[in-house]
Amino acid sequence: MTKFDLVIVGGGLASARAIKSYREAGGEGSIALISNDATLPYHRPPLSKKFLRGETNEEPLVEEEAFYAGHGVEVMLGTAVSSVDVRERAVAVDSDRLGYDKLLLATGAWPRRLPVPGADLDGVLALRTVGNSRAIREAADQAERAVVVGAGFIGMEVSASLRQLGKQVSLIHLTRWLFEQFGVEQLSDELAALYGENGVELVLGHEVSTFEGNGRLQAVSTKNGRRVEADLAVVGVGVSPMTDFLEGSRIEVDNGIVVNERFETNVPDVYAAGDVANFFDPLFGRRRRIEHWSNANYQGTEVGKVLAGGDGGYDTVSSFFTEVFGITLKLFGDARRDAQVVVHGSLREGMIALYGDENEDVIGALSVGQPEEIEELLKNCIRQRAPLNDAITL
Repeated sequence: MTKFDLVIVGGGLASARAIKSYREAGGEGSIALISNDATLPYHRPPLSKKFLRGETNEEPLVEEEAFYAGHGVEVMLGTAVSSVDVRERAVAVDSDRLGYDKLLLATGAWPRRLPVPGADLDGVLALRTVGNSRAIREAADQAERAVVVGAGFIGMEVSASLRQLGKQVSLIHLTRWLFEQFGVEQLSDELAALYGENGVELVLGHEVSTFEGNGRLQAVSTKNGRRVEADLAVVGVGVSPMTDFLEGSRIEVDNGIVVNERFETNVPDVYAAGDVANFFDPLFGRRRRIEHWSNANYQGTEVGKVLAGGDGGYDTVSSFFTEVFGITLKLFGDARRDAQVVVHGSLREGMIALYGDENEDVIGALSVGQPEEIEELLKNCIRQRAPLNDAITL
């Protein structure tokens, strides 16, 4: 059994950042990076935007191949870990086992599939990997009508990109809110107007019942009786953390891999970071799991320090962003569903939405078209739990 000082399972942004940070913090051990993907770690945001639209053909790698060789990393692509043996400190890969002193789990999450007839038809796709994005782009080249299912981040971004490629696009969503996770009705209404002006047909309050076709997609039907002809469908209805391989390992799993603010699991020398980590956020005093680029970027950097024996851990105001039709939206902190929301401005002229908790203290903020200094003020309001009424005067 080959043994490494550090084994990293998962080939995403968090893994690449962890390697860089680990070395910069003085970590000198041998490293193995095991990824089920066929490509070196890459940035995911372009997959629903520039890369999907063909504005760039280069894979958006986090680091070039030479980086891994230069940092003494043995890279194993196209390799799945089937189990983890924490007693023997080993992971099973194919017919072999690799030993570890420390183990970082950064496997991310995988798109959910709709459990309806026709979901496996040719032309029904999901987006998670660079290969998925390339497949959607190639399918779009041959398609005239596209249906996107889901009005979250993937659905909103992909529908905008497909429309920018000149396709007829229908966006089907279960509720009547766009970007429902933001919890801002005004934002949803203004986005609906924006999408309508850009030629996206909104089919809201509908649930998909069937993907129709004889071997290949021809239409999408909803439980409300609506039928939309389509050559291509992209399903974006959320993701599930990739933890199946941990069954029987004694590593605690609950909506992801459970870790503390230093990314430590309940098993010594086993850590988790990125989309798969259900981590303790000391700012809000509760567990969270965040599926966004900025979180993977930050957590990967911090866990690398911890793995090298240094200081590190989760201590920031969480943030993430999205971009549709040239408009960038950013969310800071916690926009939980029971928050009070106060909105200023508009989508086109600049918007700030403040989220308050039961004590009317600021716990989150939405920013559209705001300068960096305002965004820093918003983050400070969240850090300091400023009273909602005081923050309104920003």
